[in-house]
Amino acid sequence: MDEETLASMTLTFCIDGAESLMHALVRGAGGAAGALRLLDGATRRDRDLDAALLKGLARWGRRPSARGMAAFHTSVDRWRARLGELPSRDPASLEAWFTGDGTMWVLAPHHPAWPRRLDDLELRTDWAPPLCLWGLGDPWALSSCDEPVAVVGSRAVTDTGRYVARSVAQRAAAAGHLVVSGGALGVDAAAHWGALAARDESGGDAGRTAAVFAGGLDHAGPARNRELFDRIQYGGGALVSELCPGTIPEARRFLLRNRLIAALASLVVVAQARLRSGALNTAGWACELGRTVVAAPGEITSPAYAGCNRLIAGQKAALLMAVTDIDSFCHRPHAPRAGGETGEPDIRPQDAPMAVPSSDPSRPTLFQAQREPTGDGADCAHEPAEGASDGRERALLRAVDACARRHAKATVDGLLAVLNAGDGAALSPRPGKDADDEACSAPFSVAEVNRLVGRLEMRGLLVVEGGVIRPRRR
Repeated sequence: MDEETLASMTLTFCIDGAESLMHALVRGAGGAAGALRLLDGATRRDRDLDAALLKGLARWGRRPSARGMAAFHTSVDRWRARLGELPSRDPASLEAWFTGDGTMWVLAPHHPAWPRRLDDLELRTDWAPPLCLWGLGDPWALSSCDEPVAVVGSRAVTDTGRYVARSVAQRAAAAGHLVVSGGALGVDAAAHWGALAARDESGGDAGRTAAVFAGGLDHAGPARNRELFDRIQYGGGALVSELCPGTIPEARRFLLRNRLIAALASLVVVAQARLRSGALNTAGWACELGRTVVAAPGEITSPAYAGCNRLIAGQKAALLMAVTDIDSFCHRPHAPRAGGETGEPDIRPQDAPMAVPSSDPSRPTLFQAQREPTGDGADCAHEPAEGASDGRERALLRAVDACARRHAKATVDGLLAVLNAGDGAALSPRPGKDADDEACSAPFSVAEVNRLVGRLEMRGLLVVEGGVIRPRRR
């Protein structure tokens, strides 16, 4: 690993999130390595540090003030105290510590795989671009598309909101675009699954998907999305964070994370949002950065769509009339750009070896190793044994039939309720199908139901219209 990248990681460890004073210092010192050397100085009011800050502020178009200089000197004391908390100053030891013994890669702004859209965050007066990014998966995914699409919205999503998020993401990825979201439950998960479905349908030629987290990657969550994270990581996508491993995803960090989602994207789609949804924060960042914002409208009496309706009414977002309208907001379809096309080597094998894929039974994935199952099945993604997935697919098809017999809409939530209710009349396998019964003993998750529906839809067995799932008529 080069000195600049290691210095960027070290300085990120010193700060608490995004700090504009550190960004100005790095600019004035000619890079992270230069700023780190200056911080190793002995005196508080080091003239070289002050000179570097003033130079960086000037390059950034900012004016210094007496209060700003006092804040800088206080910050320098805090940064130096943090340097003293490092477990080692040996470069090799630090690299191993910062990357989880090589399970994560790290991108700094000088690397060709760095997503240049993040540089637009310099337009914001009170926050700064990240010094580096930690990641799992393919680091080139972030630069595989010139104009990515972000899909954001509520965690407590309705069936319609989930359908919009999944369909928009699947359509965007099918056109080769990178789909960005936050890896959370609800709209985020639906968007990621939609992009993955497009890649499955195209044989891996569709756009990638990237999840941006509000804490260190060793705290990536929620736990019930572990299967989704593995699929992203080993399906050509990326899991990224601007924060060091070990950083807890506190509430305030989610708001800072949202600025990265907005900056990475050219188009931000709000699939569903309440008035106090974090998605509105992402939309605000997008507006300030000059991104295009599109919102799906909802009933005026529904609190679930009050945020989307306000964005549209305030002319901060364009109206998404139909899922197919997303094509008119995206740029031209294209093939995702691969890492080798820039002439630079892939940083993963040499600089940051990847974790063993989940298909290797000899070792668990990073997420499997982090969190052991709780025993209640609520937060555990089901990993079926070989051949058992067919049994779970048959169970889902029987759940669809059960909803039809009861004259109930077969939505994702409805199917989940039937599948996990232990309804023997609806789900009991035919005689001689003991393997199905064993395969369905573990509870289903929202992520798995979405994945199974997408798989069966691609096989022509199911049709999804307006969030309602039904068998395809022969």
